[in-house]
Amino acid sequence: LLLLDEPLAALDVETAPAIRRVLRTVLRESARTALIVTHDLLDVVALADSVAVVDGGRVVERGSVTEVLTAPRSEFGARIAGVNLISGRAVDADDSTSLITTWGGTVHGSGRHATGTPLVAVFSPAAVSVHPTAPHASPRNVFEVVIEEMEVQGSGIRVRSRPQPDGSPGMAADITPAAVSDLGLEPGRSVFFVVKSREVALHPALPSQP
Repeated sequence: LLLLDEPLAALDVETAPAIRRVLRTVLRESARTALIVTHDLLDVVALADSVAVVDGGRVVERGSVTEVLTAPRSEFGARIAGVNLISGRAVDADDSTSLITTWGGTVHGSGRHATGTPLVAVFSPAAVSVHPTAPHASPRNVFEVVIEEMEVQGSGIRVRSRPQPDGSPGMAADITPAAVSDLGLEPGRSVFFVVKSREVALHPALPSQP
């Protein structure tokens, strides 16, 4: 077993990709087993077959790279994967399941689950639209939030709201710089985050593992 603890953390931006390619080649061609500790999502995508997410000294989720990155079930896993996550319990809603939060909010999404099942709602920041006032149409998920911060994310701007009432991280929306300017967005402003129910996946929450 080869243990690599943050093997690329101290390398410059030109050297790190080259060493990452070497590691990938060696691990694949020699069928060598390696345990890699990293905070870099790129290391996970390029090198890992399976992932264990450790938060506060405990394994909070475990699975294939695809499972963990597309359907994280812990707040820490969601932050690593760059997606929104809201926790709650399942409630019946016509022909589908919805999630109700500890503070009484409701999130509509896809997936059928028994009432009372602990769930997480997962959706991409790219699926979230930002409105200065409540939309006149009737989308299933409308959240009134206060902007906490804004940062450059690739060619766009990531707008993040203040933490949720239970203290969990705020939601994020990815929009264009032009939209930020047109809407006059800035930290401290109240806006509405809107996301269609078909963009929200509801998954059973995973219990923490030792």
